[in-house]
Amino acid sequence: MALTLDKLTNDERFSGDNVLHFLLYLPLGLILMSTRVILGLVLWIAAIILPNKSAVRQILSTLACWTFGVYVELNGGRDPRCSVLVANYVSCLDSLAATYTMGSISLRKWKVPPFFASTLGIKNTAQFVRKEHFTEIPIKPVLLQPEGGPTNGKGLLKFTDWSIPIGNRVQPLAITVERVFTNVTVHRPNDKSDVFPWWDALWFLWTPCSIFTLKLLPAVDRMEDSDQVFAERVRQALADALQIEVTEYTWEELNRGPRVRRRAAIQSEVMRRARHVKEVLPLVPLKDIVKELEKTRSVDVTITNFLEGLVPYTPEVESVAEPQPSTSQAPPKYVTPLPTGTFPKSAKERQMSFQDRKAQMIAEARQRYIEKHKLQIAC
Repeated sequence: MALTLDKLTNDERFSGDNVLHFLLYLPLGLILMSTRVILGLVLWIAAIILPNKSAVRQILSTLACWTFGVYVELNGGRDPRCSVLVANYVSCLDSLAATYTMGSISLRKWKVPPFFASTLGIKNTAQFVRKEHFTEIPIKPVLLQPEGGPTNGKGLLKFTDWSIPIGNRVQPLAITVERVFTNVTVHRPNDKSDVFPWWDALWFLWTPCSIFTLKLLPAVDRMEDSDQVFAERVRQALADALQIEVTEYTWEELNRGPRVRRRAAIQSEVMRRARHVKEVLPLVPLKDIVKELEKTRSVDVTITNFLEGLVPYTPEVESVAEPQPSTSQAPPKYVTPLPTGTFPKSAKERQMSFQDRKAQMIAEARQRYIEKHKLQIAC
C-alpha cells in the first residue's frame, strides 16, 4: 500500500508512550535541560576561543553530542574511494552524528551562527562555487541529504537534482533515530528549509537520550547511468537498507501538505455549513454567509444573527418570470409572511415571534430540499 503525505510526517510531539512515565520523568527532564543549557554556553565560549583545527572541531563535536544527548552507533566501514556520502534525512542533528563519527562536512542553507555551524560540521552551499570542490578533500567526506527536508522515517522522498551530478561513486548512509516519549521531528505549517528548526533542537536537550544508528552501505558506481537513474539506484539502496518505501513526493509537497490539507478541510466544512444556511435564508448572499460562518463557526448562530438583523446584507434579487395573461395562474408554493408593522412589546412575545418565523423558514427550506432531490419523506 502506497504511503500518503500525512503518513510521512509527525504532527504531534508526543509519540504515545506511557503518560505516567512521562510525568514521572518531567522534573528530571527539566533539570537535565538546565544542565545542558549551561554546557551549551561552555560550548559556545569554547567554539569562539579555540582555533579552527581538526582536533579542536572533534572535541567540540563531542561536547555538542553531550549537550544534545546524542549517542551514535556506526555500522559498516567507509569506502576511502568515495568523497560523497548520500543519506536520508530524519532530524536536524543528522549532520552532528555524521561529523562526530566520520568528520564529514554537511551542506546546508541554514541561517545559523558560525560557531554553531562549525560545531555541527555544516558548510553553507553558497561557499562552494563549483561542484568539483566536493572531490578536492577526499579525506573529509561531504554528507548530502538530497531529500531536502526531514520525514518521520517511514518513507524516502524523491531526491532533488542539485546534488546528483556530483562524482561517479557515492556511498549511501542509512540513518535511523530512536527516542522515548517524543517524536524527533515535528512538522509545522511555517517550516522553511533555510531556517534551523530550533524547537526540534530544544527537545533534544530535554530528552534523556537520542540514539542515532548510522549504517554505511556498499558504494554505488554511476557506470553509464544518467543522473536520474543514478539517483534512483542510490535511493533504492537506502530504502532497502532501511526497509521503507520509496515515494514520488518531494520535500516541497510534503512541507506544504499539512497546511494545504488543513485549509482545504476548513474551507470545505465552511462551504457545507453555508449551503445549509442558504437553504434556510435563500435571499442572503453566499459570500455574506461564509464570512459570518468564519466568525461564529455555528449554523444556528449564523441564522439567528441574520434573522435578528445583527448582520447587515443586501438581499439577492430573485428572477421573477413575466406574468402571463391567464386566469389560471398558480399561486406561489412558498410565501414568507410580510412584516405586520406591529412590534411586540414584551421580550417573550418577540422571542416567540422570532421562533415562529425561524421554524417556518426551516420548514419551507426542508420542503424545498425534499422536492429538489425527489425524496420520499412524509412531511
